[in-house]
Amino acid sequence: MGTSDGKRSPRTSPKGSPKSDKASPVALEQSPRGETEPDDQAQSEAQGLLHGNAVIEVGGSDEDGEFSASDFDAESISGQTDTTSINSSIYEHSYENGRRYHRYRHGRYPIPNDEAEQNREDMLHTMMLEATDGRLFYSPIGDYPQRIADLGTGTGLWAIEVADKYPSAEVMGLDLSPIQPVWVPPNVKFLVDDVEDEWLNGDDFDFVHLRNMIPILKSPVNVLKQAFAHMKPGAWVELQDVDGQCHTDDDSIPEDWPIKRFTEYLIQGFAQFGTNSHAAVFGAQYLADAGFVNIKHNYIKLPYGTWPRDKVMRLVGMYYRTACEDFFPAVGALHFPKMGWEKTAMELFFAECRQSMRDPRVHAYGKMHFWSGQKPLDAE
Repeated sequence: MGTSDGKRSPRTSPKGSPKSDKASPVALEQSPRGETEPDDQAQSEAQGLLHGNAVIEVGGSDEDGEFSASDFDAESISGQTDTTSINSSIYEHSYENGRRYHRYRHGRYPIPNDEAEQNREDMLHTMMLEATDGRLFYSPIGDYPQRIADLGTGTGLWAIEVADKYPSAEVMGLDLSPIQPVWVPPNVKFLVDDVEDEWLNGDDFDFVHLRNMIPILKSPVNVLKQAFAHMKPGAWVELQDVDGQCHTDDDSIPEDWPIKRFTEYLIQGFAQFGTNSHAAVFGAQYLADAGFVNIKHNYIKLPYGTWPRDKVMRLVGMYYRTACEDFFPAVGALHFPKMGWEKTAMELFFAECRQSMRDPRVHAYGKMHFWSGQKPLDAE
């Protein structure tokens, strides 16, 4: 539910989506400034990553450590764009049930883009760095990539940190909402565009990254095919998504556990937009259908709460529980009313969900999947 040092920059939000009258991508003015594959297992264990079959040891509680999510200041982006004809529309917003959504291609991304959601996204970024020992990705892209694309860049933190790590690369972040920071590294450029539309954003990419995108795409394969066509032979793509399910290593999840019911309702909610909240588990299929080879899979476990004994996993669980709690009102503003829920019933259910993640008897976790694939060396 829904990312190298946890530092924050002023920021941005949501992700891209489908088709209607195609406009040229809008450049924002910037100021410079799983299960692991067998050959990766030993390295992962040495780094202390809780991947694959590793069981999270039970024993933590809220009292074992005072963890609190940082408060991150948001800064709205302002200024002119390269496309005057849609200048006003891309900076406008719409509001439903007290939450703000982007107006450009309205309805393509069914999650708010307001400051609360931006804070949640940034917190998830920090959680990911904790859970992966600082990894931004798993794909073997080499030391000197030249062109990197971040599709659905959101608040832009991933793009900025990759640009800092690889000064050799030109990094392009693409999103429907112009909420990225003003002050960025000189090798970062943010564009406002719909990632499910015709690709007009360059060729010869060495690496294409999508985080928390596949579950909100109407056609993941079509997006990946477009990426494939604009990548260099031998280049890599990586999908990073939570699978939207509840897992346990000790069968401690009750059949009627509120979070389990919430994930089932979420399937219905996403289906209203033609998307699949459980799409993360199909990453290998999507990549293969788009023509990629050498498909690799990693995943990390994200505890629902602070029940793990390990301090890092307890911190990750605190972040993930907070992110889930913040996600309830986000989906409650749009998805649940469309499914016929009254406000009072919805709020009571979300309260039940919040309380359920504090039950130390339930040792549940979500999974973040990392699927990577390579464009064949002999591909055109």
